Amino acid sequence: MDGILLIDKPSGITSHKVVEIIRKKLGIKKVGHAGTLDPLATGLLIIMLGAATKVSNLLTGQSKTYEVEMKLFLETDTGDIIGKIIKTQKPQVFTENHGKKLYQYARKGILMEVPPRLVKIKEIKLLNYSPQAAKINFLAECSKGTYIRSLVKDMAEKLGTIATVSQLRRISSGKFQVSQTLNLEEIEKEKE
Repeated sequence: MDGILLIDKPSGITSHKVVEIIRKKLGIKKVGHAGTLDPLATGLLIIMLGAATKVSNLLTGQSKTYEVEMKLFLETDTGDIIGKIIKTQKPQVFTENHGKKLYQYARKGILMEVPPRLVKIKEIKLLNYSPQAAKINFLAECSKGTYIRSLVKDMAEKLGTIATVSQLRRISSGKFQVSQTLNLEEIEKEKE
């Protein structure tokens, strides 16, 4: 079986786990994804099946759009709400090193240096600001390789404060939209 499957990844599982579930459910060995979503994040995950894995570079290089909720006045070691709260601002270093996600190092107390990379933020659109809840909701359209946790940290610094990602949802990647996705739970329940 060859092709592309669009999945709405739920929060709490890794992109790799979604690949494992699809691989087992469909009985296909060659399964991959076009762009990791952190365990906290939800939304569009492009799954490639069989020969489609050979075009992953075409799918990963597309711009992406995210719905983001940033919690003000709070900073964590991972840059998201599930991390350990810290009192001092530190550089955002939780991406990937030697094939291992850097938030995994962070949760073990190991801080890794990450070289800066050039990314393009095409648009940031304010959706909501709630002073009472100390939250800002916005849409971010950005290039491949943009770390939303780093973007939130940079935005907070420009505002003279600290912040962390409290919710993150990928709503598009190139021409693919989250509205086109299949629910992972429905796939898991589907009879063989």
